[in-house]
Amino acid sequence: MASRPLKGPFPAITNGSMSGNLTSVVTIIQNLSMLSYGVSWSGTSPVGTLSVQVSNDYTQNQEGSVSNPGTWTTLVLNVSGVPSSTVPVSGSPGTAFIDVTQTSAYAMRLVYTAASGSGTLQATGDCKVQ
Repeated sequence: MASRPLKGPFPAITNGSMSGNLTSVVTIIQNLSMLSYGVSWSGTSPVGTLSVQVSNDYTQNQEGSVSNPGTWTTLVLNVSGVPSSTVPVSGSPGTAFIDVTQTSAYAMRLVYTAASGSGTLQATGDCKVQ
């Protein structure tokens, strides 16, 4: 029985302070066509946006250190049936699910851009082949 490539659930952002901007760990998605982020937050009325960025020139050396920080581009997502480059975050507590169903990018990351308020953000990623 053949197995399909996947990267099981992994912490992308853990206990992130929503009083400032946050960037998740970079996920190399080579040989994987789908990635999702499950996000939750709590706090004192945090307001901001989430976006997903991709790069084809980001690289790490064999030890896992960044050798090229890459050029990052924000994806257009389907947000409640409408194309958008951001997912709104407001209220507390709250949740969001971001599903990138097809991409040929090499690397991906989640970005939170703070506007006001404070709180704690958790994000869990998952990758697999379609």
